[in-house]
Amino acid sequence: MSRFHKKNKYDSDKDVTLNRTDIKSYSEDDDVFPLYIPKENAKPKKKKWKKVLLILFLIFFLFIASFAITFLILQHQGKKALTDYKGVVIESIDEAKTQNDGKTVYYNGKKYQFNENITSIACMGIDKDDIGTYVDKIGTAGQADTNMVLVIDTKTGEVTVISIPRDIMVDMGVYTTKGDYAGMKNQQLCLAYAYGDGKHTSCRNTVDAIERILFGIPVHSYVSLDIEGIGPINDAIGGVTVKSTETIGEFRKGQSVTLRGKQAVDFVRDRGDDKDASIRRMERQMAYVSEFGSAAVKSAKRDIGTITRLYNTTSKYSCTNVELSSVTYLATSLLSNGVTGLKTVSIPGEMKQGAVYAEFYMDKTATYEMILDVYYNEVE
Repeated sequence: MSRFHKKNKYDSDKDVTLNRTDIKSYSEDDDVFPLYIPKENAKPKKKKWKKVLLILFLIFFLFIASFAITFLILQHQGKKALTDYKGVVIESIDEAKTQNDGKTVYYNGKKYQFNENITSIACMGIDKDDIGTYVDKIGTAGQADTNMVLVIDTKTGEVTVISIPRDIMVDMGVYTTKGDYAGMKNQQLCLAYAYGDGKHTSCRNTVDAIERILFGIPVHSYVSLDIEGIGPINDAIGGVTVKSTETIGEFRKGQSVTLRGKQAVDFVRDRGDDKDASIRRMERQMAYVSEFGSAAVKSAKRDIGTITRLYNTTSKYSCTNVELSSVTYLATSLLSNGVTGLKTVSIPGEMKQGAVYAEFYMDKTATYEMILDVYYNEVE
């Protein structure tokens, strides 16, 4: 009998001898007793988690650093694209004396310096339901009934909207229905858009004409919008409340109305049939643009998603050369400086009745003085 077995009076006659081979050592895998682990033995586990957290932090840091570097590159590229005036020669009137390719001006006893923090964006409203041409034929792209230049001072946040009459007479490139260059012709600005593909070549031809009106100042960016986009963009900010500057259609002069959907289209599109009708419509459009800008800012402050909705909605109905880098630069500039003011001006001049259509002739001296006020800073 093993020494592990000691019989007493309570034992049965059954042999319950315990042999050494029956004794099994305790294993951590056995679910018999909880294993006691001293606190000092748990420290390596904490060190492991510290390593994991450190790795995650480094990955996150590298991600943020990469994003920041990309953002700065885009911002730099955007600034370079939007405020590049290298080699630019700005024209002037005879009464002004200029230096540095027209960037320094002496006029009426004052000195002006061109503001190179400014960028210009041409905005065109096309009188068609969609962007493009019919059967790829030049001359079917429609006309740019609305022409405005958005002038943004990226340093101060000041924004000026220059409205240009659709009927202003200007030299422009003309092309055949096959797209072959046919020379230059002096005619209404709105026609410049028709000589192109209804997209980028149409926009570029219009921008070239606008730059001639602005004495050669570069217009770095453009966006054209078809009629179908006006309602959705208007509604993307919850509608626009505006006071009509004239009585036309359902709108009454001096009466305020909140425009929604087709109402917004009618407000900016309708016009009479006399020679000054387009000028009155332009004034109405400027009133709308001013109120739209205010409403968009208020909507964005309430809901930051407004910016995304506007961008996505506009993209469906427009053609533009504005790249991501330009958007990044403009967004950061305006967000950091704030929109300090929105001013609206129009090209001064006189509307006349031509042989067939109305013709607007700009006042060159008054327009140059407006250019000095918008694009230049007065210096001592």
